[in-house]
Amino acid sequence: MRFHPFFALFALAAHAASAQVPLPVPRPDSLATVIPAQPAADTLAAIHKLFAKRRRQQTAGGLGIVAAAAVGIALAQATSPASEKNSNSLGLGLLAIPVLAIELFAFDSFNLKNERLETKDFKAHKSSKWLKGKLKHVFSQ
Repeated sequence: MRFHPFFALFALAAHAASAQVPLPVPRPDSLATVIPAQPAADTLAAIHKLFAKRRRQQTAGGLGIVAAAAVGIALAQATSPASEKNSNSLGLGLLAIPVLAIELFAFDSFNLKNERLETKDFKAHKSSKWLKGKLKHVFSQ
């Protein structure tokens, strides 16, 4: 009867020791070291979705700025006296140009060329910190 508790203690001690045995290191010519791990398909889809979404935002923002400038110029032409029409239109047009330029430069990093480069880098397991930061909120939701 006393044999069973000692046997259980020995079995548990042997099990804990086997868990601490180091894992075998793959040989340099094994397939585990030759074939790299494939990138996650959901992350590639998230990269494509991120770039497509930002390009759509750029298009919508640019068209919105141009439309607002056109409406502003039309309103300035309709409500201003004849002597001030040209100066008001010029002022609104000059105001819209830098806003549109800032919009285009802000979203320039989301073009197709950069998307191809980022997906190629991700497949090579060399993602940039910029992309990791952009994707962080996508996977944390």
